Amino acid sequence: MKKIFFPAALVATAAFASTITINPSATAQKVEGFGGGSVYYQNWIANLDEAGQKELFDTAFVGLNLSILRIANWLQDETKDLSDDIAIVKAAQERLGNHLKIEMSSWSAPGSLKPSGSVNGNASGSKTDKTLKKANGDTYGAYAYTDFANWWKRSLETYKAAGITPDYISIQNEPDMEADYEETLFEPTETNEIAGYKEALNAVYDAVKGTTKIIGPEPLGIGYGNFEKYASALDNSKLDGYAYHLYHAGDGNDNSGNNYLNPENFRKPMKAIADVYAKDKPIFMTEFCPMENAPREEDMVGLAHIMQVGFTDGKLGGYIAWQLFYGYHGQFIGVCPGAGWDLTGSGEFVCEAKEIKIFPEYHAMRHYSKFVNPGWSVISATTEDANLKTVAFKSEDADSISVVIVNTSKSDVTLDKPSIAGLDIMTAVQSKENGDKSKEIGVSETFSLPARSITTLVYVGTDTLSTQPSDPTDPSSIRLANKLSIDDNQMQAQIFDMNGNLVWKGAKSEAFNANGTLAPSLRKGMYILKTKASTTKAIKK
Repeated sequence: MKKIFFPAALVATAAFASTITINPSATAQKVEGFGGGSVYYQNWIANLDEAGQKELFDTAFVGLNLSILRIANWLQDETKDLSDDIAIVKAAQERLGNHLKIEMSSWSAPGSLKPSGSVNGNASGSKTDKTLKKANGDTYGAYAYTDFANWWKRSLETYKAAGITPDYISIQNEPDMEADYEETLFEPTETNEIAGYKEALNAVYDAVKGTTKIIGPEPLGIGYGNFEKYASALDNSKLDGYAYHLYHAGDGNDNSGNNYLNPENFRKPMKAIADVYAKDKPIFMTEFCPMENAPREEDMVGLAHIMQVGFTDGKLGGYIAWQLFYGYHGQFIGVCPGAGWDLTGSGEFVCEAKEIKIFPEYHAMRHYSKFVNPGWSVISATTEDANLKTVAFKSEDADSISVVIVNTSKSDVTLDKPSIAGLDIMTAVQSKENGDKSKEIGVSETFSLPARSITTLVYVGTDTLSTQPSDPTDPSSIRLANKLSIDDNQMQAQIFDMNGNLVWKGAKSEAFNANGTLAPSLRKGMYILKTKASTTKAIKK
């Protein structure tokens, strides 16, 4: 057979765009929130000047729209000065109000309740020194469970008096972890050498029930059936949710930095836990970071991918990263308390002044936390493109959907605009490895998803709301042409900026005058107006 060769310029190649199918009716677990930890280096924040603290808090809380702040119960020293924690929580509440929930974990029982007499552990020492001390006649077992529970009760009362009321507590951070820093060991149930988590939980539950929710058992990782060992032993009626960390995933996947580069390592163990434990209570991932000496660009996509695994097969209700702001291994925000400070010990991130540094993982969290609120539900989002990791969330009123798309490949991908009946894209935000972060991009019938990038598409209802030009005597006003149900006493209006932040709201009595005009006094720009009455609701850009 004679071979025929065509010039390269004449050879046509077909280009196919990837597709994503969103099914809002296929609803899974509800979202409890997204968060970060404020556990160490709080005093570095106090060393920033007033302008620097404002920038930090605005960046951390407003910029991320966080819904959970994780703090520690440091009253293992019951005389400890809590002023730094009080200032941080106050700053968060001023910016986020009731949107923010507080989760508190204990790193150690007071030294007086441990045989060693110290809150700190000794990784090479005897385990019997690292747990609760024995106690004759304790109601809950052979160890000082009642004293431990009463300490927790006093701690919550002290924090409440200081203006900090945790919504969730975990009675022990990593009960399976032997450390040289603050620690208290618990076995799933008590042994002759170690106190039991089950017994401690029973005691704390009885002491604090009705004042806060309890989550646990919060072990170091999810490999080797470690979470299940604890969770299967305790009385789950005493828990309001389950919690774990991700510092190991089993099958030899124990290096945090490597797992950030291979997030699929978490899918199997996360799913195994979710299949059993996500049926009646939310699951929280309450601490994880790459454990690297310096932030890495690839960790942005790594975190977004880990969260995608968690909120799909892992059925997570909440994800709390380890370091919201930190002075050493910066995960979200590095705090520079003064010129010459080396944030990482590597010489790469040396402070030139009192300042903050935003690291890549900040933007990974933002793609979720900024555009998804507590109470939303995970819904089905599927694609045949193995390089795209997708997860979608639907608002409680089903009038908003946010879709997070992680392109894990080293090649650009063209995506056909996903279609959702009754909704259209309000805004699209994209972050690229070694490129622009949290950048708003144009909306069209196709999207370019750069190699190693995250894209969030925010959909809102397309019911039209007719408006007329503003009142000429008040250029910042908006006038409704059809007035909808202005006469309805239930009429309400909300205005959001293009990042989804609520910037103005009002009810009929304070928002509308007789001709259907409202005057929110906004700066010139693009906004989303949402109106709602007894029987009608509408959204307009």
